[in-house]
Amino acid sequence: MNLEELLYKAKDIMSKNVVKVFTHDNVKYVCNLMVKNNLDETIVINEVNKLEGIFTRNDLAEVERIFAKKGDKSIFNEKIINYCTKDVITVSPNDYARDIRDMMIEKEIGRVPVVEDNKVIGVLTSNNLRDSFYLKIDEMFTLQNNILSNIHEAICICDTKGKVMYWNKSAEKLYGLKAEDIVGESVRKHFNNPIIPKVLKEGKAIENIEHQPMRGKSVILSVVPIFNNQNEMIAVVSTDRDVTEVVSLSEKLENANAKVEALSKAYSKEFSNNYTFSYIVGKSKKIMDSILLAQKVAPSTASVLITGESGTGKEVFAKSIHEASGRSGQFVAVNCSAIPENLLESELFGYVEGAFTGAVKKGKMGMFEFANNGTLFLDEIGEMPIGMQSKLLRVLQDGVIHRLGSEKIIHTNTRIIAATNKDLKKAIKNNEFRSDLFYRLAIVQIELPSLRERKDDIKEFIDIFINQSSKKENIEISSIDEEIYNILCNYKWEGNIRELKNVVQRMVVLSNNKRVTVNSIPEYILEYFYGRSKEDTVIDYYNLDERVKALEMELIRDVMESTNGNKAKAAEILRIKRSTLYYKLSQYDL
Repeated sequence: MNLEELLYKAKDIMSKNVVKVFTHDNVKYVCNLMVKNNLDETIVINEVNKLEGIFTRNDLAEVERIFAKKGDKSIFNEKIINYCTKDVITVSPNDYARDIRDMMIEKEIGRVPVVEDNKVIGVLTSNNLRDSFYLKIDEMFTLQNNILSNIHEAICICDTKGKVMYWNKSAEKLYGLKAEDIVGESVRKHFNNPIIPKVLKEGKAIENIEHQPMRGKSVILSVVPIFNNQNEMIAVVSTDRDVTEVVSLSEKLENANAKVEALSKAYSKEFSNNYTFSYIVGKSKKIMDSILLAQKVAPSTASVLITGESGTGKEVFAKSIHEASGRSGQFVAVNCSAIPENLLESELFGYVEGAFTGAVKKGKMGMFEFANNGTLFLDEIGEMPIGMQSKLLRVLQDGVIHRLGSEKIIHTNTRIIAATNKDLKKAIKNNEFRSDLFYRLAIVQIELPSLRERKDDIKEFIDIFINQSSKKENIEISSIDEEIYNILCNYKWEGNIRELKNVVQRMVVLSNNKRVTVNSIPEYILEYFYGRSKEDTVIDYYNLDERVKALEMELIRDVMESTNGNKAKAAEILRIKRSTLYYKLSQYDL
């Protein structure tokens, strides 16, 4: 809707009580009708209701003049058509009142019939126009005042002398000044550094500048000069948008960014300290071989597949490879088994707005983009759905991704390190894992030994974990029972390093008088080690015969568990006679 459409139309303000007479009615009848009803005009129509003319008070005065001059009463018996104005200008009901006013002024006429479908439906007079324009001006003033009062920006209107003529509600709120306290006053009286006088002097607009008109208030300000039709400046309008809070938030954000940058550097330093190959514990041949292989492959772009049981340190190896790679991007870890299948694709590749129900309004960056120029660690890769495997393979082949719901190509320079405790070759045979993806991921394969295969490293792990846990729990430890090493070094550790770390933390928490004792070891470990309750006599750590017996007990127990109690098969694995196995089982009460 434009401004013109806000103006009245003829049908909105016309007089609808139109008095009509026929062309054959005599002058006397029409004159008496007008005098009796105090009419300014009558509309003259023919038998089919078509406009033929208009008889006004001016026409009535002319009849009276003629009668006074001639004194002939017969004039009143003549037809009205002979004395009415026949050349009548008409308007339609949808013509704008403003246009009709201009036409009436130009033609010097005081009224016009309003005609629709060749029928007169009303009369529009100069009085109608005058009254309607007063109403419209009042209506427009009210509308303008409501708009200016409720607009978000603070608005100030000053005359050419710099006196405030208008001050809206937002200005009151922004500056804490009521309109009655500033209207009529010079703007300089209330503001230390107003821009309005500068615009009044130069006659040029100043737009969208940051300004502080008073202490503690920051605004984005525009001041525009207002000119009349003669190009004379008559006022200036100032609009101020409060950005005090934005400026404050910006400063806080800068401080926060500085803190984040400092934390990021601290994190990188901590990451570098804690996830280097020198941090990896172990001197056994298998772990040393794995470390040497990882060190050699780290600077390359080759994908790496790390295999091993849960808790063997696959993520520690992955982070160490990333740290030694020299890549500038982030290390980003994704647990493929922890994310629902229907969300995994959006997590890896991201999505755009409206990609699916529940999507974040502005879309979301995927893990591949987060890890650009860095490393994406796909843990539990063996649990990735087969359909998702094909999409991952495509990314590894082409080096590009598409966010869900978008065709835009995003290039990614992301190094992939995958890990699994699953036998992927067996999964390939069972059609649970793609062979082509396996060969893409396993350009270099690093197999980590279980803790059972690294028993010589357990003592070092225990010392490290006791030190870490004591600091974490703020518990001072000054001594450790020597027998603890014997017991923990001879446990089967199905949960590997992770299980050992949790057990050591438990022992530290349960320590007394700064001492970690055998009593703090979980019952299930003690029972496994002794084959009886922990109250029985403890074996001597340095007694070779007892150590051999303990090792023999552990080995027989592991094999019996792996064969589900099948003694014939267990004897075959142990390479001893079945009768010997029966004897050992009886001897050790297994």
